[in-house]
Amino acid sequence: MVKMFSSADLLEMAIHLEEEGEKFYKMFESKVENDELKRLFSYLAVQEHAHAITFKEIYREIEKEGFVSAYPDEEANKYLHAWVDSQVFIDWDGLTKKTVWNKEEVLDLAIRLEKDSLLFYYEIEPFIPEKDRKILSEIIKQEKNHLYQLTEFKKGMI
Repeated sequence: MVKMFSSADLLEMAIHLEEEGEKFYKMFESKVENDELKRLFSYLAVQEHAHAITFKEIYREIEKEGFVSAYPDEEANKYLHAWVDSQVFIDWDGLTKKTVWNKEEVLDLAIRLEKDSLLFYYEIEPFIPEKDRKILSEIIKQEKNHLYQLTEFKKGMI
């Protein structure tokens, strides 16, 4: 039997991805010298933080309803987070070792991160119960908006 992800599982994954995204954008905000790009990364970090808060609020609401996680024990939960990391991978060691980044490299990396997040959400969609797909649709909409903002910024550079 195929195990479905519950709303709780989906929200935990989304919260983790948003927190990683916030960390990513904050790190690069401090590394880039271009003021416009700094503002964009600052904005995206704030957006990722706000998304994580929204998802945490939704999580608390469904928790009140007595949801059941598909992966309720602590060990399985750690595995779930490791799996998410493997799907949307940020090489934090590699990122912190490199000291010089040009604008295009940073934008390409951010665009790849948003695309990987979108692909991850699309890949797990078949495992999300029908009743919880509205939450997934909202997450996808927000990630698409980030991708749009980044690609538009990159177009403006050309």
